Amino acid sequence: MLQWGPEGDAEDLFCGSVEECEETIKTFIFTLWFVLAVSTVWACEVQPLFSPFDKVDDAIHAQLKQASKSVHCSLYGITNLRLANDLIEAKQRGADVGVGLDKIQASGKHDLHAKLHAAGILVEIKPVNVLEHNKFCVIDGTIVIMGSWNWSNSAQKQDNSDVIITDCPKVAQAFEVAYQRIVERDRPQ
Repeated sequence: MLQWGPEGDAEDLFCGSVEECEETIKTFIFTLWFVLAVSTVWACEVQPLFSPFDKVDDAIHAQLKQASKSVHCSLYGITNLRLANDLIEAKQRGADVGVGLDKIQASGKHDLHAKLHAAGILVEIKPVNVLEHNKFCVIDGTIVIMGSWNWSNSAQKQDNSDVIITDCPKVAQAFEVAYQRIVERDRPQ
């Protein structure tokens, strides 16, 4: 709080002099900027989606279109041509793309794993008949798409499923580790 001193100079009851107050304000502004910058780095955005009410396929499509470094997925199966083409396009843009799939689902006549493999995408099919029921992707090591939504042609219309898209670093790291473990486990010996 400023007040006028006996000689007409401004004095600050909190800071002492105007110069000291300016330095205090600069320090406060820097500290506030630093706290806000750090807190936004630690903050995670979470986008929950629910089919058939939300356009889950559009949200996944938008994320895949932005992939530039990698797309690593563990899926029950994939019959959704649009999303399969998005994976192929990510590969063509130079991203490292890999998909782990369930053995039974991959043997279905509509499964698109052969199309993905033909495009140069790493496709690892679980070698045993124990269900591979994951439905997640890690994009560029930073974005995770996860939930009960199947990557099928009919999921958007038939399912009552959920998907969460998040950019939480620890979540992305955990899912990337899980993907690597799944691919290593399913790789032919």
